[in-house]
Amino acid sequence: MPLDEITSASLSPRCMRCMLDKFLDSCPENTPWRTRTDYMRRVLRTVAEGPESLTAPEIGHELRAILREMFGIERDFTEIKRHFNELVLGLEPQLTARMASSDDPLDLAIRCSLAGNFIDFGPTGDVDEAKLLQLVEDSAHMELDEEAMADLKARIAHAHSITFLTDNCGEVVLDKLLMREITRVNPAVQITAIVRGAETSNDATMVDARQVGLNAFARVIHNGSDVAGTCPARVNEQTRAALRQSDLVISKGLANYETLSGRGKNTYFLFLCKCALYVEVFDVPPYTGMVMRGV
Repeated sequence: MPLDEITSASLSPRCMRCMLDKFLDSCPENTPWRTRTDYMRRVLRTVAEGPESLTAPEIGHELRAILREMFGIERDFTEIKRHFNELVLGLEPQLTARMASSDDPLDLAIRCSLAGNFIDFGPTGDVDEAKLLQLVEDSAHMELDEEAMADLKARIAHAHSITFLTDNCGEVVLDKLLMREITRVNPAVQITAIVRGAETSNDATMVDARQVGLNAFARVIHNGSDVAGTCPARVNEQTRAALRQSDLVISKGLANYETLSGRGKNTYFLFLCKCALYVEVFDVPPYTGMVMRGV
């Protein structure tokens, strides 16, 4: 299966079907059939008639807006996000000790940060905490592209400025530990960590950044957008400037990959293959970690 099925701005047939499966039956069970029909028509039109340039995160944003407008449905992730931030903060002392005793703390920090990308309520609506903890525990043994890892670590060591695009709650704690190791390897580097500009699913915002102490190792800003990922046309100028001016951009998660792939070789994408399409495209087992240089 060609790589452009996930890097193209146009939705692939698999992504389109996944969107429809997720949203067509999302209205309340007791919805009158005429209202349900109206809702389904709006969903179908949004997917079928939207500009081909819209990425999956942008279309998902529009579909959630229809749910909110018609039925007032909008899941509140406040407590869930606080819980996962606290859960992963509880791992920080032991992970700090593991990194301190590691032969390559930066390498281990990258792997732990990748494992944290498991925290995503999009695919199933839930997160298996036991599996998350196991992925973090086993992260040192994660099979990755070693050539890509070596290049990423070399670029980190020589960068003057790094923009770090965060993704999910909880995961952002492990991103913080990675930023700490980056500053240890390269004390002169300036790191800008970017979070979402408003609540969107379980993505990290300024509230999460404050809770986990992200500002200890980076200048933290928000992107001014409530769309998952980093859509250049939808984020604020501060974010666009950071992306333009940094020597290296470290981009976490599938939504950031879907919205930024193909936009420059100074970007490294870190994510887990969490859906069937990515598993098939890369021909890897589910939840395989990916370290990919942009093009």
